[in-house]
Amino acid sequence: MNFKEICNSINNVCCVISVKKTNDSYDEIRIVDGNEKYIASFNMDTYKEHQFIPNSIYTKYLERNLNFEEYCYRSAVKKELLHSYAYPEHFKMWLHMLFIPLEYETKELSYCLYIMEINDVFEPEKLANTKNDTENKILAATLQLANTSDFEKSIKNVTKEIRKLCFASFCCILLLDEEKEELKILASDRDLNSKSKHLIDYNDDSFYDLVVSWDDTIGNSNCIIINDNKGMEYLKDKNYKWYESLSKNNINSLVLFRLKSNNNQIGYMWVSDFKVDNTPLIKEMLEITTFILGSEIANHLLVDKLTKLSSIDLLTGIYNRNKLNNYMDEIKESNESIALVFLDINGLKVVNDKDGHLAGDNLIKRAANTLKNVFKNKYIFRAGGDEFVVIIKNESEAEIKKYLDKLNIVSKNNNVSFSVGYSITENSCDIDKILKEADSQMYINKRKYYELKKQ
Repeated sequence: MNFKEICNSINNVCCVISVKKTNDSYDEIRIVDGNEKYIASFNMDTYKEHQFIPNSIYTKYLERNLNFEEYCYRSAVKKELLHSYAYPEHFKMWLHMLFIPLEYETKELSYCLYIMEINDVFEPEKLANTKNDTENKILAATLQLANTSDFEKSIKNVTKEIRKLCFASFCCILLLDEEKEELKILASDRDLNSKSKHLIDYNDDSFYDLVVSWDDTIGNSNCIIINDNKGMEYLKDKNYKWYESLSKNNINSLVLFRLKSNNNQIGYMWVSDFKVDNTPLIKEMLEITTFILGSEIANHLLVDKLTKLSSIDLLTGIYNRNKLNNYMDEIKESNESIALVFLDINGLKVVNDKDGHLAGDNLIKRAANTLKNVFKNKYIFRAGGDEFVVIIKNESEAEIKKYLDKLNIVSKNNNVSFSVGYSITENSCDIDKILKEADSQMYINKRKYYELKKQ
């Protein structure tokens, strides 16, 4: 067969791929020949070798890619017509790809056409080639994130729907912050009948290092798909610790997609023990899903960060005056018993005058840490320069006094001194009143403190 002539009949970038068949899988994958546009593409820096030699093993030019191999095998050997739209890391371009099976084959080899359309801009209509029912389910699942007042609940629903669409045992959205060296499982869903271990069950200190290693393992692709023994052997060679982790936890198949927004990686989408017969559809479906989710999650993280910045005191990490005002407005409607403790640091001006503002800032930080130690899980606010407020719900005056007794001990150990006032009401609508009462009581104690200092 004249493969060159076939390629030249295609207007887009095109080549013929051969796949060497085995009993139940494949062996070598070669680029048999290509049209002029395909051969010209070898001038791009993304290729390992720039001179194209017909019938070469594809890894002579590109890093090994299990997803590419899977599509070539399914198209050439299983005669499936496949589509993919992706943004490979090494190309930095959007690739609209078609894998078209060729009927011609030999005893050892099967063939397919690999056709590419390369663009530097994203074209959403290219994603919309999945089966309509699946596409509608994806859009229904992900678009609910755009208009929700409860993002966490919605993202959990999306994760559950994705797991079901993939016929998988487990699905997880994992956020990664390499700057802070932090991991966060944003949402997860597990089939209760699954025998594999839940991802979060082995999220220990060593798991962060494992997650960081995923990027090199995925390499120039946007994802990695492990769905057979060949994939597991590839992983064993590429990332033994990850292979060992999957094996120990009875995970036999895995799809891991990067989650990105504006080319910045924010985490991963993990789907394990899925229906491997649906691998191409699952890959295409998750390419759509992760593209949408990356943007929505990034927006949520930005809004959440801005909300925290408007609510958190940057010096101490506790709530600020703005959050205090808003919280007081909220609890006025709750009709609960409220205790309000008003505190002022003693001697801050002296420290500032004597040792400078840096020493004063350190004193304020120690004061905030002292309050966090004593009033654990309570609402603590920095109301002003050296003033703090603690709001406690539904606890008796005896309990409040226990807190204050503990405060006396901890503050001495931390070399901090407070003037303190408190007030309690059975009806939270009176919170403005008890704030004034606690403030007044605090200033009485403040005067006593300085009178004793003069003696």
